[in-house]
Amino acid sequence: MGKDPEVKASLATATMAFIASTLGEPALKNVLAGLDSQDLSSVRGLLPSDRIPERTYHDLLVGAGRCLAATPGSRKPKDYFFEMGKYLANDGVNKYYKSLIRMFDTKFMLTKSPHIWGLIHSHGSLTVETLSNTSCYVYISDYPVPCKEFCYMMAGYMSAVAEMTKAHVIRIDEIECVNQGAKRCKYFGEWKPVSPQQKA
Repeated sequence: MGKDPEVKASLATATMAFIASTLGEPALKNVLAGLDSQDLSSVRGLLPSDRIPERTYHDLLVGAGRCLAATPGSRKPKDYFFEMGKYLANDGVNKYYKSLIRMFDTKFMLTKSPHIWGLIHSHGSLTVETLSNTSCYVYISDYPVPCKEFCYMMAGYMSAVAEMTKAHVIRIDEIECVNQGAKRCKYFGEWKPVSPQQKA
C-alpha cells in the first residue's frame, strides 16, 4: 500500500503565520479548532524537513477560506489566497530553496519549478511548457486534495517565484481547473523581459 500524501510542515507553519497576521490570532485559533486532525497542534515546533498529511494542509486552507468569508470587509478569496501564495513563496524559497533561483533568469527558474514542487509535496506533479521567452503554461497534475483555495494560492506562489528572478509579471491565470472538471490544473503565465538597465 502506498504512502499517504504529505506536505512539508514548513508550508503549514508559514500558512498559519499568514492567517494570524492578516485575520488575527483568534481567527487562526478558530480555523485550527475546526480541523478534525491533530496534526497541526504542534506543527510550529516541527523541523522544516518534517511532513504532515496533505489532507491536513487542505483542511487548513479550506478553514481559512471559511474564516475569511465570515470576516466583514475582507478581501475576495482569490485575492486573499493569491497574496498568501506570494507570502509562502517568499518565506519558503528565501529560507530553503534560494539556491534554485537565478537573478534575471526566469527560464532557469522554470526548469527548477518541478524540483521545488517535489521538495514540498510527496504526491502530484508540476510541469512547465514554455511558449516563448516571456510566457509559459504550468500544469499541476494528480494533486490528491484539490480545492479552490489551493489553486488561488498556487497562482500567487508562481508569481512571487517569477518576481524573484526580477521578471515583471504581467499575469498568471488559471485557465483549467480540476475543481471545474478538468483533468489537471493549467495556468498561463506571462512576464516582461528584463531590461538591460535592470541587469546593470
